[in-house]
Amino acid sequence: MSWNRFFSMATHRASRLALVLACVALAVACSKSLPAKPELALGKPFPPLALNSSANALADPSLRGKMLVLNVWATWCPPCRREMPSLERLSKMLDPQRFAVLGLSTDQDERLASEFLTQNGITFLNYFDENARFSREWELKVYPETFLIAPDGTLMRRIPGLREWDSPDMVAELESLYQQHAGAKAYVK
Repeated sequence: MSWNRFFSMATHRASRLALVLACVALAVACSKSLPAKPELALGKPFPPLALNSSANALADPSLRGKMLVLNVWATWCPPCRREMPSLERLSKMLDPQRFAVLGLSTDQDERLASEFLTQNGITFLNYFDENARFSREWELKVYPETFLIAPDGTLMRRIPGLREWDSPDMVAELESLYQQHAGAKAYVK
């Protein structure tokens, strides 16, 4: 056997070995656990809403023990804009000791979202999802999307799309859900 042929075979084997080792290294790297995405499963704790101002906005003492209606919206979304007045009316109808209506804007421009809220008389508490971080983490595909969160912090319902939140049927559903999870009668002011 010539040295050239031997050298060629050795080089070929070394190349195959390098390829196998690279594949093994890639498999090991890919198998390492990635940061867990927040789980949005019914009956499970709703993930923290960590904003610049707090570690978890939903853990604010003023919200503790209340059923939360968390609406994710944007000014570029026509159904979101149409839905906001009914959420505002809902926030005025429900007992503030038992319920809180919250908004989470995914707009890129916080000023634009604030102007929309002011111009439309929306007074319920709204947060700003800087760079739509939560929308991406929660893999939202439809806007608006509303999360009903029990007083104990578990996710009760995930409701995609436009709703008439102050309708008698919706208010009755919210009251029923509150009663199921809090064991007390919710009431409308």
